[in-house]
Amino acid sequence: MGSKDDRKKVSINKETYDKLKNYSRYNALKLRLVIDAMIDAVAQDEELSKRIIESAVLKEADDN
Repeated sequence: MGSKDDRKKVSINKETYDKLKNYSRYNALKLRLVIDAMIDAVAQDEELSKRIIESAVLKEADDN
């Protein structure tokens, strides 16, 4: 487990934050631990990683 010095702040959309917060609270987990676990899962699942990248590219195109 890292110290507070090992953490960084990131900005995310409010809607995304609310979804993550509700998901983590529903499962009685800290949000940062849920995000860490999600990243671990993506790193281990190439198909999931591809789906996320494709989705992010589409969202980026919508933003522009």
